[in-house]
Amino acid sequence: MLVMKFGGTSVQDATSLKQVASIVKNHLHEQDGLVVVLSATAGTTDVLLDIARGAGLGRDVSNELEALDTRHTTILAELAPLATHVALRSILEDCKVYTRALSVLGECTSQSLDHMAAFGEQLSTSILHSALEAETVRTAYFDVRQIMRTDDTFCSAIVDMKSTRQLSTQHLLSRCSTGSVVVTQGFIGADGNDRTTTLGRGGSDYTCAILGAVLGAREIRIWTDVSGVFSADPRVVPDAQPITELSFDEVREMALYGAKVLHPDTIAPAIDALIPVQVLNTFKPNEPGTRIVSQSATTSDVHAVSIVRGCSFVRCDSTTAAHLRSLSELSTTIVLETETIETSMFVFHTPTEASYLALEVAVADSSLPMQRVSLIAVTGPAVSSPRVTSAIISTMSSFEVHCLSAGATAHTIFMAVDAQHGNDAVRAIHSIIPRHL
Repeated sequence: MLVMKFGGTSVQDATSLKQVASIVKNHLHEQDGLVVVLSATAGTTDVLLDIARGAGLGRDVSNELEALDTRHTTILAELAPLATHVALRSILEDCKVYTRALSVLGECTSQSLDHMAAFGEQLSTSILHSALEAETVRTAYFDVRQIMRTDDTFCSAIVDMKSTRQLSTQHLLSRCSTGSVVVTQGFIGADGNDRTTTLGRGGSDYTCAILGAVLGAREIRIWTDVSGVFSADPRVVPDAQPITELSFDEVREMALYGAKVLHPDTIAPAIDALIPVQVLNTFKPNEPGTRIVSQSATTSDVHAVSIVRGCSFVRCDSTTAAHLRSLSELSTTIVLETETIETSMFVFHTPTEASYLALEVAVADSSLPMQRVSLIAVTGPAVSSPRVTSAIISTMSSFEVHCLSAGATAHTIFMAVDAQHGNDAVRAIHSIIPRHL
């Protein structure tokens, strides 16, 4: 079995959804079936939330509802002219009825927001299901709320894995068979009282990973608009390239320190179940993408270099260090801390002028010098080895490095450099990354 997820940009219009349908049809041979998880069409979740809030405040949202209706009916008409609109029209009507209820009540709670947001995924999955059905693909529309059991923390619900596994076995597994496709929703679930909940941003990736884990999928494929996880930000390093394979620990550290990758927590259920996750490009489906596994077998020394901008560097004695750690308004902004026998060194994330001034006030009594810096993170299987660390230090010899530290795992080392030299430092380190990742 294969579980695939397509994000908002992959289902944003008829052209994109036609590509999704093509990819799905190319995987119909998958043994034990194919489960397809969709996000809402790009931008729709925000539109729905704005409609809900506006209705709760008594604002006329009829134009927004009409635009939502037109967008989705037009997508289906362009995607599959012969497809029936009955299911899609039913969801759109439910959305309008719920909006009128919010207007009458004059309120919009977190529960209301979740119920409203869920229409986005219902609409996109209804469109794909109808389109596949029109092409005689053996497909089933499945409401994930039947099995995705959560608590009642609306807008950021916690999944009950035990119940979800049991319900998936009872209600979903029997629908999965070779040659068939189950189309279902990401991002949404239901609590024990069948009230709609959402899993928070990134929830569709999380849904995909959970379903893959509870159904025992051989692989999970996350289709997006980029060809995998890149060795650096292509806007900074034009010759950055997709990384063939990464370990989960590498992905976690890259995500924490500036890289635009999957949020590691969203794919944790798959990794815990030893199911590989492939990140692929919907619009370039023949490109290999990036494979994320528990332990990478790659022989590359360095995989990626990322940057956290808007940071400040402070060097101080142990007494001042204890004081800085005790300040609640600062403790959450510490992105790096390292110590020598005599001094402590901190890198704080201060991306706004207000956060920078707050730190400046905190250290003013100590007359400590502060430098605006960028934090560079270098990630790879052998990055902490003396040979690789030495090569990185040598490469950075032309920059003023305020501190250098190992990460929480052996996969990452960090350096703080003057803010104005951050991009140049990224490019310099990237130049020593092997061309074949």
